[in-house]
Amino acid sequence: MAALTDMLVVSLEQAVAAPYCTRLLAEAGARIIKIEREEGDFARAYDTVVNGESAFFVWLNAGKESLILDVKQPEDLALMQRMIAKADVFIQNIRPGAVQRLGLGWEQVSALNPKLVMCSISGYGEAGEIADMKAYDFLVQAESGLASLTGSPNEPTRVGTSVCDISTGLTAYSEILRALLERGRTGHGQHVEVSLFDVMSEWVAVPLAYYKYAGKRLTGTGLDHSQIAPYGAHRARDGLIIIAVQNQREWANLCKVMGRPELATDERFNTNPQRVQNRPALTAEIEAFFMQHDRTELAKLLDTGDIAYGRINYMEDVWQHPALKTKEVESQGKRATFVRRVCDPGTEVRVVPGLGEHSAAIRSEFAG
Repeated sequence: MAALTDMLVVSLEQAVAAPYCTRLLAEAGARIIKIEREEGDFARAYDTVVNGESAFFVWLNAGKESLILDVKQPEDLALMQRMIAKADVFIQNIRPGAVQRLGLGWEQVSALNPKLVMCSISGYGEAGEIADMKAYDFLVQAESGLASLTGSPNEPTRVGTSVCDISTGLTAYSEILRALLERGRTGHGQHVEVSLFDVMSEWVAVPLAYYKYAGKRLTGTGLDHSQIAPYGAHRARDGLIIIAVQNQREWANLCKVMGRPELATDERFNTNPQRVQNRPALTAEIEAFFMQHDRTELAKLLDTGDIAYGRINYMEDVWQHPALKTKEVESQGKRATFVRRVCDPGTEVRVVPGLGEHSAAIRSEFAG
């Protein structure tokens, strides 16, 4: 039996962050009722890549039930309240203040169901001078400083996936589980608030500390690590190879592999801060050796020194990667293959719901 079997989650959700959270809850066994507007979650229309449906929507929504509601209408609002009264978790990521205006704020829903765990996901918090500011993933990457740490030194760059949304959904998931554990001890629910900006400011905590305490503004460094060296891409005879040296022992081992043990104590490179400061000279020394070998040869040599290395893979490579775990979902009556998280058994084929597919059944189940 899955950990959250028999738990009911009602989610007023759209886009990525909240749907990712509820997908994780579904994988843990919870029943997810996804509330959609008549036009549907706008992520349904992002593209038509997977069997005519959006890749984002198929990825995030398999295993849920879709209910069309207009919670501004009294009858639909009453239905929503009846569901919340029986739910274990209520999640929402609509505009800050909107649930309060609808009569679905924490004070109202906790009165309906004292054991309820409510999770509100926002861009910049539920209150404050910028609470109403739009908070799409790319915008939060910029506002949080993440984009300034990505790319090259003079060209901030967007991370190539919805990292703010995904990390916030994962954070919301963990906070909901924590609240459910606390409820098991106290018998009372609670309101959990998670914002994209809060999550990403945690992710950039070290660069923030560098600026506050060392006056140093870290920037993008391409494939190099801004605070550790050698830690990045280096040229071999037939292309790039990634290496990651994290401590003095590994640095000394790399010097031995290169046949240059004296570099380990060279005053330019004998500590990590010195190696970072003298990165161009360090790279020149490493690539003088690497350019004499192709990547296959280098891999064998690096193995002898227990040096971490890797390749720059493209999506076609990742599909063939021996570590990739996959699962099947059903979309438009057809199977689609997606990534499987390690804690998801991946044996159940979950179905992506059509818009409003479960409306009639749910309305009947929760009829007044």
